[in-house]
Amino acid sequence: MNYKLLLVAPAILLLTNCKTKAQNETKNSDGIVTIELNKKTAIPGSKIALEFNQVTEDSRCPVDVTCVWEGIAIVNLKANNGSETKNIQLATKDFEPKNTKKSTDFDGYKISLIDVKPHPGGKQEPKSITLKYEKE
Repeated sequence: MNYKLLLVAPAILLLTNCKTKAQNETKNSDGIVTIELNKKTAIPGSKIALEFNQVTEDSRCPVDVTCVWEGIAIVNLKANNGSETKNIQLATKDFEPKNTKKSTDFDGYKISLIDVKPHPGGKQEPKSITLKYEKE
């Protein structure tokens, strides 16, 4: 029996699992989380779970193009604190004609949209959003 294979296989499985988790969500201590499309993450130290559901609009200026207007990306997400669920729409900037905001409040936190990927005309990568959360 090949004992080396028995030792290496569990290590490969562990490394594969770590990579998958890192691709689904990223957290850091600066109040920033990144969530891939149709994935969930929690705000550390709270009961709040955030789920990124959809990019409803992305009219941002493509990479390497000079535009008259920078455009806007609008996303839908869901926030849940165990007793309340709120559907949230956030945009890359406050934009009154579309009645969109960059930030919202939920369960004592201010949640702001920082970035939406991929950027139009940029490298192909999974859809994800980066949010900033601040305890109020």
